[in-house]
Order: sequence, then structure tokens, then C-alpha cells
Amino acid sequence: SLPFDTKSYGSGIRLGRRFNWPDKFFKGSWRLQGSIRQYLADNESDLMSYYSSSIEDYITYNGNKYIFSTSGISIKQYISRDNRDHPEFPTQGSQFNWNFTLSGSFLGGDEDYYKNEFNFKWYNKIINKLVLHQNFKLGVLNPIEVNTGRSVVPPSARFLMGGTGIPYGEMLRGYSENMIGPLGTSFPKGGNVMLKYSLELRYLISENPNMYVLVFADAGNVWDNINIVDPFSLRRSMGFGGRVMMPMLGMLGYDIGYGFDSSVEEHLLGNNSAHGWEYHFIFGMPIN
Repeated sequence: SLPFDTKSYGSGIRLGRRFNWPDKFFKGSWRLQGSIRQYLADNESDLMSYYSSSIEDYITYNGNKYIFSTSGISIKQYISRDNRDHPEFPTQGSQFNWNFTLSGSFLGGDEDYYKNEFNFKWYNKIINKLVLHQNFKLGVLNPIEVNTGRSVVPPSARFLMGGTGIPYGEMLRGYSENMIGPLGTSFPKGGNVMLKYSLELRYLISENPNMYVLVFADAGNVWDNINIVDPFSLRRSMGFGGRVMMPMLGMLGYDIGYGFDSSVEEHLLGNNSAHGWEYHFIFGMPIN
């Protein structure tokens, strides 16, 4: 976890519509959002170890806590195409999502960056209840340079990976929560580039409630910047699990995964052997 607590307040307005071009499966939405964040730490150095010493003049002290405050104004665009044959257990079709965020810069605020995320999913029926699911995801975040030490990229905007990915990271089973990618002194700080590929073989056990078992293979990584990205240097894992759709609760699942590579923390400690087994309980995750 991060070496400080975060308090966030925000509101926004969102508009959306379906498109007739390129085909009827496309839709889009746009969101204008404003937010105020406070980062609270026991020690001033905990804040500067994450953001850098440039924020020192903007840190205040109140109630036995060191506080660094920012505000953000952003525009987010979501473009998607979805022609899956069933939302809970697709057997054919595909889903594409492009999310673009512009924060700060001429919009104002202290959070200055732009971010692109692309997600592709394919579904192919092998036999009656056996389906092959593939998922490819790419994300790139670019900080916008401004002349103030208060300007930052909030932790929630950076890419995290490992485990179930909760609350705002990317799932990579067979590894500890959010421990794939750049690290701070003792915590995952997130990165600016993310790449992941996942393959699942799913078998439907029950349609009502929706229940299926799966075997999976995951591979992914997170880097500080695009200049050091190596698509052949990915953390890999394999395993098995199950899912059940519960009314009012959403998707429940349990996965057991084996990580074939070391996590970043293990690598820095000189341990380059396989990470080994991890056990993941999944609660209320979106259907994918």
C-alpha cells in the first residue's frame, strides 16, 4: 500500500450516445469531472518519496498529519464496440474499448496528464459449452510538463498490476496484489505503460445462476516509460478457477495461479526464481 492516506471529493457530468457508423455496435460517452484530493501522511518524507521534493513548499501540517492537496479537472472519452452474443457468458463475438483522459493543462487544476487505454476481447466457441476467451490490453500515460511543483499525476491514474487488481489495478493472477511494475521504497508506485495478454478456456456448468470453471494463462508487465518497454519481458502465470453470478452481489470467483517469474520486489532482493502459488478471491468484479 501507499505510504499515505487519500481523501477524494468530486463530481461530474456525463453524456453518451450510440453510433450508426461504422456499425450499430459502436457507442460513446464523454465525462467532464472535477475533483479535490488530499494526501495525508505521518511524515513529510512519505509524501516526497512518492512525488519528489518539488512538492515540499505545498505541504501543510494539521492535526498531526502532513497534508498535500491538489485539484483536478478532466475530460474523459469512452468509445466501445460490443457484439458479444451474451453479456454473462459470451460464446462468440468481440468487445473493444478505447478510454482517453485529458486532465489539467488548459483545463486547469494541478493534475496534468493524458492517458490512453485500449482493451480487446475475443470469444470463440470450441464446442457446445466450451469457450476460448482472449484479452489484450495496452495503456499509456503521459505526464504534461508545467512550471509548478504542485502539478502531479494522482496514484489512481497510474497503472498497477498483480493479483485481482483491486481497487484500480490490472488483474495478473499468480502474483501478489499490485506488485508487478515500478516500486517505491517499500510500496508499488505504479507506472506509465502497461501491457497484458490473457487467455482463458471456460466451461459453462449452469446457466441459472450463471456458473463456469476455467483454466487461464496470463502475461503482463508495467514500466516507468515507453522507452524501456520490452514486450518479451512479461510476468507469466497459469492456473484455474471458477465464477458464479450472484443476484445483487455480482460476480464471485476464486482463482489459483502459479507465477513463473519473480515479482519486481523479489527481483530487487536478488531472488529470480518463480514466484509460486497465489490464491485469489474475486468479489463483485465486472464480467469479462
